[in-house]
Amino acid sequence: MLNLIVFTCGAALMGLEMAAARVLAPALGNSIYVWGAVISVVMIALSLGYWLGGQVADRFGSTRALPLAIAGAGLGTVSVPLIADVTLMRMAEFGPRIGSLGASALIFFVPALLLATVSPLGVRLVATRGLDHIGRSAGSLYAVSTAGSIAGTIATSFWLIPLLALEPLIVWTGVLLCATALLSLTLPAWTARAAGPDSPAIALPSGRRSTVPATVTIAVAAVLLGTWVLAEVAPPPAINELGERVLFRADTQYHRITVTEDDVARHLRFDRSHQSAVRIDDEYESVIDYPEYLHLALALNPEARRVLVLGLGGGTVSKRFWRDYPEVHVDSVEIDPVVVEVAGKYFGLPQDSRLRVFNEDARRYVQRTDERYDIVIIDAYNADSMPFHLTTEEFFREVDSLLEPGGVVAYNIISAVEGRRGRLFRSLYRTAEGVWRDIHVFPVEFAAVPQVHSNRNIIMLATNQVIPAEELQRRIRERVDGRVSIKRFPAFADDLYTGEVTFEEAPILTDAHAPVDSLIAID
Repeated sequence: MLNLIVFTCGAALMGLEMAAARVLAPALGNSIYVWGAVISVVMIALSLGYWLGGQVADRFGSTRALPLAIAGAGLGTVSVPLIADVTLMRMAEFGPRIGSLGASALIFFVPALLLATVSPLGVRLVATRGLDHIGRSAGSLYAVSTAGSIAGTIATSFWLIPLLALEPLIVWTGVLLCATALLSLTLPAWTARAAGPDSPAIALPSGRRSTVPATVTIAVAAVLLGTWVLAEVAPPPAINELGERVLFRADTQYHRITVTEDDVARHLRFDRSHQSAVRIDDEYESVIDYPEYLHLALALNPEARRVLVLGLGGGTVSKRFWRDYPEVHVDSVEIDPVVVEVAGKYFGLPQDSRLRVFNEDARRYVQRTDERYDIVIIDAYNADSMPFHLTTEEFFREVDSLLEPGGVVAYNIISAVEGRRGRLFRSLYRTAEGVWRDIHVFPVEFAAVPQVHSNRNIIMLATNQVIPAEELQRRIRERVDGRVSIKRFPAFADDLYTGEVTFEEAPILTDAHAPVDSLIAID
C-alpha cells in the first residue's frame, strides 16, 4: 500500500514538472530560461520538502501528516490553471528570467513542496515496523518514488499532454492525488498488519482523530475546485485577449497551437509566437511581411525548380511558391503532425504532387534525404526560442550538401542588425560565412524603418555564387525578369543592408557550443 502511494506521488510530481514549462509558455515562451526556472523551483521545493517532511514526521507522525500533505498537494495542483490564469501575464512583464522564476514559484512551489514531504514521511512510517531493516526499507521506498517519477515523466511528455490537453491533465493529476490521500488514511491498519503481533514496532502516534475529516474536506474542496476549473478555465475562450475569434486550440508535444480569426486575417500562434497570418479573402496573401521576402532567393537563382522549406507553420511560404511558380516542386518539413493538419484545414495548404510534406525533425530530414534542391528555406525560428541544432556550422554544411550548383539558402531570424540585440544575427552571419562565399542581408521593411538596434525579421541569403549587390538589386527591381508577382517585390531591393557586420560577442555556433537562447534579445 505504501509503495503504491509513494509511486503515485512521485509520478504526479514529475508529471507536474513536465507540464510546468508548457503552462508558462503562452506568456513567457519556451526558452531555456523557462525550463531552468521550472527545474530550479522544483529542486528548491524538493530540498525544503525533504527537510520539512522529516521534521513533521518526527513531531506529528506519518499517519497524521501524510494524508494531509497529499491532499494539500492535490488541492494545490488543481489550483495551478487558476493561479496561472491570474499571474502569468503579470509575471511576463518582468522578462524571461525573473518572470519565469516568479511564475514558477507562485504556481508550482506549494504542490511540489508538499509532494516532496511524502518520501520522508513514508520512511518514518516504515520505521514503525522496526529498525532492523530501516536502511533497506528506506532505500526501497526512494527507489519506488524514483520509479514513479520516471513513469510520470514518460507518460506526461509522450502521451498525456496531447491526449488530455494541459489544464485537464493537471486537474486530473490533482484529483488522483486526492484519491491517494484518502487511500493513505488506511495506512495505520496496513502498518499494524504488516508489523505483526510480535514485531518490536515503534508506537504509532495518537491524535489522528482530526486527520480523517480534514483530509476528506481538502479532497472534496479540490474536486469541487477542479470541476470549476475544467468548466471555466480549461476550455479555450471564444475570444482571445486581442479580440480575435478562437477557431482551434490544442496542446501538442511541441506547442500550444492556437488558430484565431479577426475581420481581416486568420492567425496561427505557437504559444506566444505569431507564426502565420493570411487574409480571409485571399488565403495566399500573407498579412505578415517576411514570407514575401523569402522569394528574394529567386533573384540569386532565377532558374530554381526545386525548393525545400524547413518549418511549415500555416504553409504560407510553401503554398505561395507552389502557386506562383507552376514549374517548381516544393518539399516542406514539419516536426509537429498537428501543425500539418492545421495548415491543411485552416490555411488552405493544397494537396498536390508538387507540394509534399514530411513529418519529421528538419535536421533529420536534411541528414537522410537523397534529394537535391535549388533553394532551401529555413523558417523554424521563433521570437523567444529557436532549435539550436538548426543554427550550427555542422547543420549549415549538411544543408550545403543538398544544394545544386548555384543553390541558395534563405533563412528567417528575428534579431536586430547592430548592437547588443544583434548578437544572434551576427553569430548566424559569422557561422554561415564559414560555409558559403556570399551572404546578403534583408531586414524586413528596413528602407521604411531604418532602425538597426530593434528586433525585426531578417532574411539572410547565402550562396556560393558571388553576385554584386547592384546586380542583385537590379534583378529584384525587375521582378527576376517578371517571374515574381508579389506586389511590393521591387521595393525589397531598397531593404538590402550594406553596413559592415562586425563579430563582437558573436561566437561561431557549433553542435558543441550554440548558446542561441542567451543570444536572443527578447523585448
